[in-house]
Amino acid sequence: MTLEGLIGSLENLNEFNLEGVYEAVSRSTVGFRDLEKWIDYDYPVSDSYGRKMVHDGGFFEVMIMCWKPGDYSAIHDHGKAEFGVVKVFGDAEHAAFKIVNQKLITLGRTIIEAGTTLEVAPALIHQMGNPGDSNFFSLHIYVNQTAEGNITGGSRIYDYSRNAMLRVDGGAFYLLPESEIKSREPLPEADYSTRQRDLKEAAKRAKAMKYGPEHKRILNDVPPVLVEPPLIQ
Repeated sequence: MTLEGLIGSLENLNEFNLEGVYEAVSRSTVGFRDLEKWIDYDYPVSDSYGRKMVHDGGFFEVMIMCWKPGDYSAIHDHGKAEFGVVKVFGDAEHAAFKIVNQKLITLGRTIIEAGTTLEVAPALIHQMGNPGDSNFFSLHIYVNQTAEGNITGGSRIYDYSRNAMLRVDGGAFYLLPESEIKSREPLPEADYSTRQRDLKEAAKRAKAMKYGPEHKRILNDVPPVLVEPPLIQ
């Protein structure tokens, strides 16, 4: 199936719901040759991963994300998106989070094998990354049947390095410049391991960006290891 074939199958769904989109994407044979035009690992170090729009269908978007070794998104949701699906073309680390009693906790971290399709439920708070030593890319489809473009606009980034929840319209990147932040909101407290991991990822990105003072500041906020981090399943 070509990319055009996948888009056509989505547009022709009898019911444009999570189950239908998931089935269409999981069955799709779209791969590197079909998406090569948008697969680009030469993105700025300030971007936590590569991000390109492939198709804007008005009420749904098709995007390609590229991941170099060590790349991780910030913890985020998907703004105005009603739902979505993600298909990974490499072994990805995926973490899901939930706010329980006004505290953000990590539900789990898993390695998602290449070729797997994931559901993006309406209230999903998550993080993706590349824990391996090879590049890979992922195919993302986000849907809002009442929207007209910018479906993931107003996404929330849970930024413990800045102690703020950031509203953004673009990528879920660490250390976004102020020009990319729409607004700041109070940040829920996080449990120990969630906050520690987020600060470590922010510090890693600051180091890659050669932000020496910011790297040092974030490292000073990282709490000492008191318990073992959750095992990756």
